[in-house]
Amino acid sequence: MKQLSIILPVYNEKDTIETVLGEWKSVLDKQKITYSFVICEDGSSDGTADLLKEISKKYPLILNQKKQRRGYGKAIIDGIRNADSKFIFCVDSDGQYDPKDFSKFWETRNQSGVLAGWRVNRADNSQRKIFSRMFKVVFKLMFRTKLHDPSSTYVLFKKTTIYPFLNYLTFLDEGFWWGFMGMCVKKNILVKELPISHRKRIKGETKVFNLKEIPEAAFRNFVGLVKLRVSH
Repeated sequence: MKQLSIILPVYNEKDTIETVLGEWKSVLDKQKITYSFVICEDGSSDGTADLLKEISKKYPLILNQKKQRRGYGKAIIDGIRNADSKFIFCVDSDGQYDPKDFSKFWETRNQSGVLAGWRVNRADNSQRKIFSRMFKVVFKLMFRTKLHDPSSTYVLFKKTTIYPFLNYLTFLDEGFWWGFMGMCVKKNILVKELPISHRKRIKGETKVFNLKEIPEAAFRNFVGLVKLRVSH
């Protein structure tokens, strides 16, 4: 069994994905970790799917590809199911997170049920940060927690810690990590936050949804949080 599976949800990242994989490979190889990248590619239309097949011999990839979009949350859940290691690390594939921060996560991997990155200086645009702050107020009213950054997508955990609760992770899609952290609070899974760097995207804007869709997505995620909160 490998030590680590790195789950990367990928959608239309042809121009960035190999750069991101190269950065992570360089850092992980130096730490002598046995690992694989679990690439959950989600019906890309820009040639990403073909590129991933081309470079699959250069990197330790497990390709989980769909011809039609399944959504961000379902992609992460599929990645967790396909992971073949003791530890799972989830990170977005747009290059906003610095792989150099990972060493402190790996060194403290047994100190908490979940280790999550805290974007102290978040590099997103102001509109995205405003909606995130507003949603965090709602989140903390529903789930009593002192978490600083419940929507961070830089998260390490043991597969056995999270796998039994996958059914609780289906209520939110774009806001999957809000639901993930809500589930951890609900199930008394200890989450420890570590400060991390956060950078501008390597190219373009987010491929998950654009800024005009944020209010509608926020409402869907609010409904998802309510369903999670009252679930049994």
